[in-house]
Amino acid sequence: MSRILIVEDEEVLTDSLQDILEGEGHQVLTAHNGMDALDTLAHEQLDLVLLDLMLPLVDGLTVLQTLRRDAPSTAVLVVTSCGREALKGLPVQGFLRKPFSLQALLDAVKRVLPQAPPTPR
Repeated sequence: MSRILIVEDEEVLTDSLQDILEGEGHQVLTAHNGMDALDTLAHEQLDLVLLDLMLPLVDGLTVLQTLRRDAPSTAVLVVTSCGREALKGLPVQGFLRKPFSLQALLDAVKRVLPQAPPTPR
């Protein structure tokens, strides 16, 4: 079982993604803004972060920069309405532009997760 953090300010989307990923057997944590994401990242070991770039309090790019500095082995799948150029060259393992299909999400998660062994609880 992989540990996944969903960082998304749209609560309906967050809840849907959480239900889908838990149904696939993953342990899922959520954060609805960049500040909560940074707090979770400081205290949890994760296999994957699903990260929106447009977030309140602290933007997703700042969260990504912090994640790359403090936990470079954690996989990141960006899910955003922004274009890929918004990443400003920061490395990510996957990129989904909203709106995306359920199958595109599941395929992207499956591609990204094998790159790292699951984190122990």
